[in-house]
Amino acid sequence: MSNASEKHLFANLDAIADRATEIRHDLHRHPEIGYEEVRTCGVICNELSKLGIEHTKGWGGGTGVVGLIRGKAQGLQSLGLNRDTPCVALRADIDALPIVEESSVSYASAIPGKMHACGHDGHAAVLLGAAAVLQENTHRFGGIVKLIFQPAEEGLLGAEKMVQEGCLENPKVGAIFGLHGLPGLKVGAIATRPGAMCASIDGFTIVISGKGGHAAAPHETFDPVVCAAAMVQSMQTIVSREADPTDPCVVTVASIQTGSAFNVIPDKAELKGAIRALSQSRRAAAIASLQRIAKNVAEAHRCQVSFQFNGSTPYVHNNAEMAELVHQTAVAALGEQSFEWTPKPQMWSEDFSFYLEKVPGCFFIVGVCPHSCDHYPMLHNPKYDFTDLAVPVGIRMMTELAIRYLEPEFTL
Repeated sequence: MSNASEKHLFANLDAIADRATEIRHDLHRHPEIGYEEVRTCGVICNELSKLGIEHTKGWGGGTGVVGLIRGKAQGLQSLGLNRDTPCVALRADIDALPIVEESSVSYASAIPGKMHACGHDGHAAVLLGAAAVLQENTHRFGGIVKLIFQPAEEGLLGAEKMVQEGCLENPKVGAIFGLHGLPGLKVGAIATRPGAMCASIDGFTIVISGKGGHAAAPHETFDPVVCAAAMVQSMQTIVSREADPTDPCVVTVASIQTGSAFNVIPDKAELKGAIRALSQSRRAAAIASLQRIAKNVAEAHRCQVSFQFNGSTPYVHNNAEMAELVHQTAVAALGEQSFEWTPKPQMWSEDFSFYLEKVPGCFFIVGVCPHSCDHYPMLHNPKYDFTDLAVPVGIRMMTELAIRYLEPEFTL
C-alpha cells in the first residue's frame, strides 16, 4: 500500500482509536463472564448501529454478535490466495474472568469478583475500531468482512458454539484472523508462527471412590487419599516416560479435594487438572494414558474412578500462507522492526482453534507491555490491563489484514 493510500485509509485513526479506548474502559469497568455478556453484547450492537454496520446478535449461546461490512470496489476481487469466496472474518473474544481485580486503573472493575484479566475488553475494542475504519473505506475493497464478537472463550467453548451455529457460513468465510495481547512483547510488536501456535487443552476431573472409616483403623478402609497421592505421582510418567520429548505435552493436577477431619478417612477424593499438547496424536495418547493409569492405580488401591472432561479445545494450527500475510501486513503497516516470528508454540490454549479447523487463518500476538516498563503483569493476573497504546496497533493490523486478503494488489 502506498504512503498516500495508507494516510487516506487511516486518516481518522486517532479519533477512532480514542473512541475504541473509551469503549474498552467501559467494558473493563463492567466485565461479564462467559455466556453472561448481555451488557457487553448491547455495547457492541449499539456501536455497530452507530457505524451503520449490519449485524445480528444471539450467537454463541445468546451473547455473540456477527457483523457484515460489504466492500464496494469492483473488479478487484478473487486475486491470489487460492480462496473460493471473497469473505474474510475478524474475531474478538468478549468475556471476562471470575477474578478480583487488583489494578489501580481509574476504570477498574465495578463488578465484585469479575475482571478482564485476559484483555478481551481490548480485543473487542480493537475489532470495533477496525470496523469503523473499514466502514469508512468500503470503496477500497471488494468482498465482505465478517466481524465475529465471540462469548465464552475462557474454557467454555464459545467458539465451538459459534461455528456450530454457522458463523462461518452465509457468506462462507475464506480465511479468519484473530489477535491476543501479550505482556511478553512491547507495544508495537507483532508475533506469530505457521503451524502449531497454542496447545490443546482437556480439563479433567477424576473422582476416586473408596471406603472411608476411622483413621485409627486404616485396614478397614479403601483409602482414596493414598490412592489420589499415588495417582498424581504416576501421572507424571505420561510426559516423562510415554511422550516423545520432541512432541510437547503437559499434564498438571491443580486441585486435590478430599476429607474434612484429621481423624477420618473419607469415602471420596477428587482430582482436577488439565492435559495440554501440540498435536492431535499426542493429545489423544495422553488422554488414553491418563484414563489407563487412573483406572489401574485405583484398582491397585481397591478404589473405583469416574472421569469427566471439560473445556476440551484443539490446538491452534496457523495456516502458513495466512501467517505470512500477517508478517507482510505487520511490516507494511508498522515497520520491519515490529514483527518477529515466534520461535516456539505457547502452551496456553485458545478456542480460536475451532475456527481454524474449518477455514485457513492465523492467530497472532500483539504486544501490550509499555516501553516504559521492564515487566508487566501476566495474563489472568489480577493486576493485568490491556494497554491503551496497543489499541491503535491492533486496529491497524486487523484493518489491513482484511483489505490485503480481499485485495492482494494492495500489498507492497
